Amino acid sequence: MFDYGNARVAAARSRLLGRDDLTRLRDAGSPAAMLMLLERFEDWRSLLGDVASLAEPPAQAIEAAIERFRARRLGALLRWYSPPAVGLVEALVVPLDVERLLAILRRRRAGQPSDRIGAATAPGALLDAEAIGCLGRASSIGDALDRACAAGLLTRDDARAVTRLAEDGESPEHVERAIVAATDRARLARVDGRSEAARIVRGAVEAELAVRTAAVGEAQEAGAGIAAPGERDATLRRLDGLAAHARRNPLGVGAVVGYVAAVEAQAIRLRAILAGSAGGWSPDLVGEYLHVGPGRRPAGQAV
Repeated sequence: MFDYGNARVAAARSRLLGRDDLTRLRDAGSPAAMLMLLERFEDWRSLLGDVASLAEPPAQAIEAAIERFRARRLGALLRWYSPPAVGLVEALVVPLDVERLLAILRRRRAGQPSDRIGAATAPGALLDAEAIGCLGRASSIGDALDRACAAGLLTRDDARAVTRLAEDGESPEHVERAIVAATDRARLARVDGRSEAARIVRGAVEAELAVRTAAVGEAQEAGAGIAAPGERDATLRRLDGLAAHARRNPLGVGAVVGYVAAVEAQAIRLRAILAGSAGGWSPDLVGEYLHVGPGRRPAGQAV
């Protein structure tokens, strides 16, 4: 069930940026120099060529490439596995699509033209460029959520419930929280099985939700500025732990869990490096992102 996909995952994972690569990117000194270094890596060269047509400044080009890298690598997983394994894979990659859905809804609220929304939003994993364009052209939030439902991001009942919240005048923040909760339920439904593979993915998803819930609670008690470093460290430790364990267990769904974690950890670190070269972050702050390592896995998270 996993052999073919895992062989593809092993090859793809070997091409992810290593710690030395990230250090060289951090030391590049400017977005333009960082861009030149990224162009040396085969997987990034084609992506940077794609975003070059947008004529964006180097920092924006790198950010666009990071998002396209996530979409390309996580979306490919859905082609490498077939049922029932692909349902478990979907549970791992759906958060990228939720990000895209929320970004589209925010652009709609900001009054951006529908054609611009589709062009400015990178694809997700389940949501390809065509689906993103359709969401951007949706006539209402209810229409957008119906299309998200058709893509498998949430159930029909939840789509209707969230639409009612929006139509009743609830705040955008409240509506977004409802969307995230609905998509979390859909993710957990995908892993509601008794197989060992389902148990492993369910543990990974539940650990992710636990980090997010803890961060929300800490932000409410101590403020977002205090909570952010804790969430960052907990997230990177979780991702690094999954990635490291999967290297020692290349068979079964654990390899997919680890690869998804490695892709997401790479994206977080690249954004931090970019913030250092373009946003004025100090070397020490960027280093905090690069030097976090795997921590002990929470109960139920073993892969």
